This record gives sequence, C-alpha cells and structure tokens, in this order.
Amino acid sequence: MPLSIVIPSHDQAPELRQHLPLILEQDYTDFEVIVVDMASTDETRDVLDEMELRYPALRHTRTPESARDISLERLAITLGVRTAKHDWVVITHPDCRPATPRWLQTLARQMTEGKDIVVGVAKYDETAHTWLHRKAGFFRQWNTLANLSHIRSGHAAVRADGCNIALRRTLFFSKDGFGDNLNLLTGAEELLVNHLSTQRNTAIASDPDAIVIQDPLPLEQLWKKQRVFYMETRRHQHHAGLYRATQNMRMLMPWLLLIAVSALWPVLVSICPDEPLATTIITALVLLLALIITIVGIHNANRAARAIGYQRSYVLTRLLFTLQLPFWNLSAWLSHRLASKNDFRKKFV
Repeated sequence: MPLSIVIPSHDQAPELRQHLPLILEQDYTDFEVIVVDMASTDETRDVLDEMELRYPALRHTRTPESARDISLERLAITLGVRTAKHDWVVITHPDCRPATPRWLQTLARQMTEGKDIVVGVAKYDETAHTWLHRKAGFFRQWNTLANLSHIRSGHAAVRADGCNIALRRTLFFSKDGFGDNLNLLTGAEELLVNHLSTQRNTAIASDPDAIVIQDPLPLEQLWKKQRVFYMETRRHQHHAGLYRATQNMRMLMPWLLLIAVSALWPVLVSICPDEPLATTIITALVLLLALIITIVGIHNANRAARAIGYQRSYVLTRLLFTLQLPFWNLSAWLSHRLASKNDFRKKFV
C-alpha cells in the first residue's frame, strides 16, 4: 500500500530537523513525504533543501503568500493532498514524531477495502512532568478514549487527532475538501474527518505502534487557547448529538456519584437514629462503595489508555482532573462566548 505523508509547517525549522528523519526512516517500503511550507520566515526552506539531498522520498512545496479567503493550514493540506502521488494520504505535524519505526506499517493494516479514513492516536511527550503537562496529557487522553469508544460503538467519527489521521485522496476531492469552513483558523483535520466519516468508512489504528508523540506545550495559555478554539470547531461538527450527550454524562458522572453519596448517607443514617454502631457501619459501607467505584473506574481508564500507547498512569490526579473537567469546559465555553467570532477566522486584507 503506497502512502503519501503530508505535513503542513509554519516557522518550525527546528521541529522539522528533529522529527522529520524519524518519519523518513520508517520501516516501510513505498511512501513519500510532502512538507507544505506555510510562508515560513525562518530556516524552513534551507532545512528542507538540505534534507532532500539525503532523503529521495522527501519533497516540499509552499503556499502562495497572496492567499486571502482560506486559512493557511487548510490551504497547505489541500495543496499537499493535491500534490500527493498516492491515494492514501497520512496527515501529521512537524512537532510530532512516530513512537516506533512501525508507525506506517500499523496504519496501513487498517487501510482495507471499504475503509476511507483511519483515525490514529497521538499524545504529548510524557517525559515532561510539570503540572501543565499532566493536565494537558490527561485532557487529550480522556478525549481520545471517548472518541475511540464512540467509533468502536459503530458511529461515525465526531473527532480526530490532527497529528495522526489518514484518508483517501479520492474521498477528499469527491467531497470538496474542507467545504464551507475554509476560513476557520484551527480544527482543519478534525472537521475534515468529522465531515467525511460515516458509520462504515472509518477505521481505528489503536495499536501502540501506531501512536505519534507531540512535543509538550510550552505555555498554559496555549492549552487554554486550544480549548477555546475547539468550542468554535464544534459549532461546525456534524452528527455530534449522541457523542456530546455521552461525553457530558461521563464528565458529570463523578459529580453525580458524589451527590448521590451525599444524599444517600443521611437517609440511611436516619433509619437508625438511636444506634451509633449501625450509623457507623452504614457510613463505612457507603464510603467503601464509593471508594470501590472510584478505584475500578481509575483502573479501567488507565488500562484502556495503556492499551493504545499511553504510558503515564493517573491515579489520584485522574480523580482530581476528572472532577475539574466540567469547569475546564465551562471556562472555555464562556471565553468563546465572550470572544469576537472574527478571532476564530482568517482576517481578510
């Protein structure tokens, strides 16, 4: 199965120098890599010219600086897909590297008859141990598990990680590429998969060999910005009702459990108001039940994450971050509501 890898890049020469060799040296027989330079002003062109001398599979192109009515990322991906020689196109980013030399092999196994899209898994570099990296890593892991579970249940993909997706070139052009969201600044790959995915044409590459690793986020403000921009992205999603309802239920479940325990305990205690021993036993049983449910939930989530290539386990922090999830999303929603809609679109000049 010949593959074309498309990498949109803007002012990311150091990332290309570091990660591109790991893609070009994949243990795969027939593939090409196309880097689309989005009007970079750094050393990107020099880095690519130098690497093309060493790697015949690498070539690059450049977006026109005069582009007015389309975001550069969407234009770059469109140019990359149009330039690709092969029908299956893999999309990733310059700050990402494959976890193993078998990344392309593992993705290709899912490119079977009747499948037009392959949704892969990505994670932040887990060697970073700051509080920001733990929060951002958990948030990405939580959304990845929810998305894969939704697809495995027989539904079309609502989300996808833009660092690791593959789709047929013919599908892209038969559906008019990015369609009516050409000027949105972010969410290109995510909305592309959302708009093209059906119940039958989407496969999952969840083997740990298929995962890609993204450089850690440098600033918490960038993580907040990502969450706010997703609120704009989801306004343009299709077939997302069931996914969001399920997500909201999973997100609120710890709080519902906490409320249920708080409401159940005084009711049970009131049954034996004059029996201190019975009250103590009832209290212990209620707390034990809540503890067992919490431990089982944490264990199952960590096991599911390890099965798809996540190595960092969350124990107490998983409970803490899960309780914070509704507030993270509420904060992003409020920031999105208060922002100008022009903040999320390419500004015409």
